[in-house]
Amino acid sequence: MGQTTLHTISAGTKCWKARETLDEDIGVGYKRSTDIQVAGMLIYYIISGGRHPFGKGIHCEMNIFQGKYTLEHVDDEVAKDLIEWMINEDPVKRPTVENTLAHPYFWPEERRVEYLRKIGNEKEAENCRKADPKLLHALDQCAEGRSFTEGRSFTNWKSKH
Repeated sequence: MGQTTLHTISAGTKCWKARETLDEDIGVGYKRSTDIQVAGMLIYYIISGGRHPFGKGIHCEMNIFQGKYTLEHVDDEVAKDLIEWMINEDPVKRPTVENTLAHPYFWPEERRVEYLRKIGNEKEAENCRKADPKLLHALDQCAEGRSFTEGRSFTNWKSKH
């Protein structure tokens, strides 16, 4: 599926433009990847209770342009993984709409449980079961009361569909 480009003058709301549209001299058109970066900003805004991943004020657009962001106001590691992928400064490295919607953040609870069950039964997971009991206890204490989406990082989820 190819990307379409619409060549127009730069438009958009301050601090809600994709990186590649901020430099008017370059004349980059709007693509689906442009919309993905802004959608990632919006997801962060909603989840964080009204904060922008690139900050506020006069520094916001410069931070977008330089790729400087923070995800500190979101605790959900799965959401952070999605947002970070979406707001990547390189448009080529951003997900497609299809990839975005296939991210574990959007998985139903049953699929998440099934994923954990399958990964937990993998041969590689055996080494985790042989870990020092004190370490496992410390990890249990840190994870107490947390759900699947609140503190677990699934860095290789893309290869485990």
